[in-house]
Amino acid sequence: MRRFKFNLERLLKLREHEERDWEIKLGQAVSECVRIEGEIGRRTSEIDRVLTTRGRLDGREGELLAMEMYKRRMKYELIELGDELSLAEKKRDEVRSGFLEVSKRRKVLTKLKEKREAEYYKEQLKIEHNLIDEINNGRAANRMIL
Repeated sequence: MRRFKFNLERLLKLREHEERDWEIKLGQAVSECVRIEGEIGRRTSEIDRVLTTRGRLDGREGELLAMEMYKRRMKYELIELGDELSLAEKKRDEVRSGFLEVSKRRKVLTKLKEKREAEYYKEQLKIEHNLIDEINNGRAANRMIL
């Protein structure tokens, strides 16, 4: 039996490669969101640390003022990181939709290949059965003649 050959194999390979590229982009976008979320978590815990430390600094106005300014800077950075996170999430969603579109186009070709391959092998089996039947019928006819 001859091996199945898909006429659109090159296009399928290109779509698979394109899908891998989008998958990498998606991974990078997700990684960026995770990084920013980690930074937000660190800033939040730093603010909590400042708040607990501030109670122990009673009477030291200079250090209290420095801690208060540090806390304000952390809150400001939290706001900036929140804006950065929303932009990163928007980009991640755009990349995800692009990935899903590319993936869908690749899956269409993959399913078409699988369908044609199944049809091809079914037809090949049918041809082989017919050949075997012809051979068997020919032997039976030769026996009757002899």
